[in-house]
This record gives sequence, C-alpha cells and structure tokens, in this order.
Amino acid sequence: MAAKTYLIVANGLWPKAIIWKPLVQAASHVIACDGAAGQCLEQQLSVDTVIGDMDSISKEVREKILQQDSPQFIPQDGQGNNDLVKAIEWSVGQGAEHIEIIGIEGGDLAHQFAAIFALCEAPPNTRIHTTDHTIQLLEKLGYENLSIEKNTSFSLFSIGHAEGVTITGARWNLNNEILRPGTHGLHNRVEDDCLKIGYTSGQLLLFLDR
Repeated sequence: MAAKTYLIVANGLWPKAIIWKPLVQAASHVIACDGAAGQCLEQQLSVDTVIGDMDSISKEVREKILQQDSPQFIPQDGQGNNDLVKAIEWSVGQGAEHIEIIGIEGGDLAHQFAAIFALCEAPPNTRIHTTDHTIQLLEKLGYENLSIEKNTSFSLFSIGHAEGVTITGARWNLNNEILRPGTHGLHNRVEDDCLKIGYTSGQLLLFLDR
C-alpha cells in the first residue's frame, strides 16, 4: 500500500483479527470515530486521531487515549454528516492516498447502509472491510483484478442508473449494458484469471467475497 494509507475505525463490529491486523500494520495513520475509541483501547490499538462530535466517548476513554503517543482529538460538530463521513473528509484533507475502513457491522441496519453509502462521498481508493467482503465504489477508469482467484464470488450493484456496464472473466458477463438498482448483479462468480469491470456513466458498488 502507499505510504499515506489511513485506517478509519467506525463504531461497529470489527472483522476478524486476521483481516484488521494487516490493515493496521499497513496504515500510516489510524483514526477512530469517537465511539470506536473504546474498542481501540480494548484491542490495544494505538490511535493517532479521534474524530467526531465527541458525544460517544467517555472521559475515562479520552484520558487513556491521551496516554498514548501524541494523539489528537478533532471535534467535528454538525448532524449533516455522520462521523465516518467526517473522518473520510478529514483524511482526504490530510492527503490520504488510500483509505481503509473497518467497524461498520452490527447494530442498526440503517447505520450499516449509511456507512456503505459513505463511499459515494469518498475517493475511489477507499475500501470497507467486513468479515465477508471488501466493498468499494469503482473508479471511472474501471476495475481490473489480475490476482483474483477463480470461483471468487462477487456482487455488483448500481447506485442510480449506470450505462455501458461491461464485465469480463465472470460466469455472467455483461457487454455494454444498462444496470439499474436491484438484484441483477447479485452473486456472480469469477471464472477467468482476470476480472474486468468497466462502465461509461453512473456509479457501481463492488462487493468482493473473501
């Protein structure tokens, strides 16, 4: 990963340690959305920045975080965006080249849905890591994976109306088709040594199974 890789920890359930620990090792900066700071302490994960409206962090947790190596607290008021979006926007402002996100699972379904849709407000080099998937918004140049294993399952969903959608290397390929919100892109499977996805307009979310 690039030198400026930011790991954002949201206030939900984490994936397995085999998933999140390599992300920590690769990260140059770790951000906890304020409610996730306590979980970071429990997992002995040092935090560089705590960001949010600070309504979900206790005084005790704050004091323990301050005992770490020069952490910073960045209050971000306002209800227009949730803490995850605030953390993404701040990371972009700091020059993050890659953004990895954990901690969106569990709890209220609307919060999980909002966390996934936060990718629409993030740069295309942003990925959400869950127990079963990596989730990313595909960039306009398209997607090409030369190291993907055959039989890997994936799902491709359109946000709004996507045109010129082309998939090669899968069981169900597409050729310059229109994709609308719905279940049409659910549970496809890789059948070649390379998975390629392209499109001419719209937005596409890729759920790649582990």
